[in-house]
Amino acid sequence: MGEIHDDIHHERAFKAEHPETFAKYLRRHWIVFLVAFFGYACAYLVRNNFKLTSEQIRLENDWSLTQVGWILTCFTISYGFGKFFMGMIVDRVSIRKAFAGALGASSIVCILMGFFHSNLWFLVFLMFLLGSIQGFLSPGSQSMIANWFPNKSRGAAIAAWNSSQNLGGALLPMTVGFVMTSGIASPIQYSFVLPGIFVLLLSFVFWKFGGDRPEEEGLPGLREIFGKSGVPMAEVKPEGTAWQIMWKYVFSSRIILTIGLINAILYFLRFGITNWMPAFLGTEMGFTEAQYVYAFSVLEWVAIPGSFFFAWVAIKLPNRQSLVGGIGLLVLGLLVFTYRTNTDYTTLLILSGLMGALIYGPQLIVNILTLNFVPLEASGTAVGFVGLFGYIVGELCANLVMPILAETFSWNVSFIFLASTAAVAALLYLSLAKQEQRVLQA
Repeated sequence: MGEIHDDIHHERAFKAEHPETFAKYLRRHWIVFLVAFFGYACAYLVRNNFKLTSEQIRLENDWSLTQVGWILTCFTISYGFGKFFMGMIVDRVSIRKAFAGALGASSIVCILMGFFHSNLWFLVFLMFLLGSIQGFLSPGSQSMIANWFPNKSRGAAIAAWNSSQNLGGALLPMTVGFVMTSGIASPIQYSFVLPGIFVLLLSFVFWKFGGDRPEEEGLPGLREIFGKSGVPMAEVKPEGTAWQIMWKYVFSSRIILTIGLINAILYFLRFGITNWMPAFLGTEMGFTEAQYVYAFSVLEWVAIPGSFFFAWVAIKLPNRQSLVGGIGLLVLGLLVFTYRTNTDYTTLLILSGLMGALIYGPQLIVNILTLNFVPLEASGTAVGFVGLFGYIVGELCANLVMPILAETFSWNVSFIFLASTAAVAALLYLSLAKQEQRVLQA
């Protein structure tokens, strides 16, 4: 308790001695947050375009569900490994340039996909390329926040940032839904091209205003301003080479490995639902194209207030987030179990919204815990490593296990299996409760 008061005194002393520098830091850290937030929202405007148009493209080209699954898997594999390796790179390069450059390159690939969406093998290549490039974006944006927000506000900042993917994820299906029903010629093509052009233009803005580490911008770091409570973990700057730091705090950490496994299950739940909405709700359950597209959008929109609820919890219970995540996942499992047999559209929208809140809420807790359990020097690596679990294990299973179970048995079996994994993730969350209370100095 004494250390916490010392750190509060440290912050006040710094503010009193360097008022102009402290004011500059405050202004700058909010600009950095806005770039991280809106930049990552833009990432989703050029990421899920194939997912939302997959059923139209599949029927137009007479492709099978499994072929669509493999196309999605190309993105999954490249994005999973890309997120891991780019996370290590982000810790050692200009965060601002890596983030904005990757966003601009992603938009160019998205535009190309619009022109070649009927060419199976070129589409496979473009999806693989898109995933590799987008691997920069999550570690980059989270590293910006980790380097500019102290312990007392980092959880809330990450929670608020986490809703950016819901904003982008909700705006894209609205855009695609509008294009598909507007009567415009080549609607599939424009579902890729229009968002791509928009994001390409914004990437230049993010290049100019994005954030690097405070020290690289001539400002003091979080340790200098806030003391020990400014940085993740209550210890001084870790010693050793970059590899030794990564090995100790990431690759050999039981806590980070557990968080990675939780993230894998969360991604299986998330993409097991969203990736197969067109095929399950449209072809299997008889909902129209407009109905399942807007159900997808509702899932993303309701996830935003849901994320802010979890952000509020992060502020009120900074050392109890694993408990909240576990409870949320148990409720999510029950919702998935109900979703599998529902045929009413109003109920579908309600279920979609609630599932969105309970997918992204526990997922933002993963992001917060990841950054809280590692020092800043390994933050990008840890984010990428945990993300690798999510995509290589979680979404890969969503892309391949879900359709295999559906074609071999039924969609009912697929979703029962999906719901049961939520209980496993809840137990893993609860296993972190004691470590969370001990490690984080709020």
